[in-house]
Amino acid sequence: MIKEERQRLIIEKLNRDQKINLVELSQLLHVSYDSIRRDVIELEDKGLLKKVHGGAVANSYLSFKTTQGFGIDNQEVLHLTRKAQKLFENHQTILMDGGTTNFHIAEQFPKNLELTVITNSLPLAIVLNEHPKIETILLGGTYHKRYQITVGNQAMRQLEHLRVDLYLMGFNGLDPNVGVTLRNYEESVLKQKMAKAAKKVAICAITEKIHTIETYKVCDLHEIDFLVTSLKPADPSLNDFRNKGIEII
Repeated sequence: MIKEERQRLIIEKLNRDQKINLVELSQLLHVSYDSIRRDVIELEDKGLLKKVHGGAVANSYLSFKTTQGFGIDNQEVLHLTRKAQKLFENHQTILMDGGTTNFHIAEQFPKNLELTVITNSLPLAIVLNEHPKIETILLGGTYHKRYQITVGNQAMRQLEHLRVDLYLMGFNGLDPNVGVTLRNYEESVLKQKMAKAAKKVAICAITEKIHTIETYKVCDLHEIDFLVTSLKPADPSLNDFRNKGIEII
């Protein structure tokens, strides 16, 4: 089956079901998981869907689920978001950018946690409506409809006046030699500015993003303070990151 035919079938299934699972798709179409993953990334870059952990959703699905209560059905993501709660304590000021991992972390905040959260993600800001003790500040700028985030000069200027306790950085690729990478240039520049505004920087990584490299570099590993994964901190696959001085959670 050629790539164009695979991608047409992916969109047809997505239009019908609103969400798709990459493992199920690879079995259904009799192709490798990596081939399906590359197809989904290409379709996301064309603005035709939104890639999430282990699958993809229609562009309207995440916004709808934000208002309906977006449950986590991926056990790795659930474990990861629960471990990430160790990073937070009352009265911190936290910077969080877009992406499904940060969305789920915010969703899992304890109801009694007192934070100030600054974000450029509209879905994340909306989900924090359910947390009465969290003050939410939404960065301005140009609204990127595909990723549902604000970007551009206005957001960059606002960041120049901020000094936060912790920045949770979303990303696409994490490699011990190359560092943190993204698929979108404008977003990579914004994340560099966000990192400079933070005392500490944390990354929460699902295993499929570890040891991968994307097109645009955000930063080197020495600029990352915490790495949260679903793996045990002593897992040998994390040794290269530990040797860079990152605290593994």
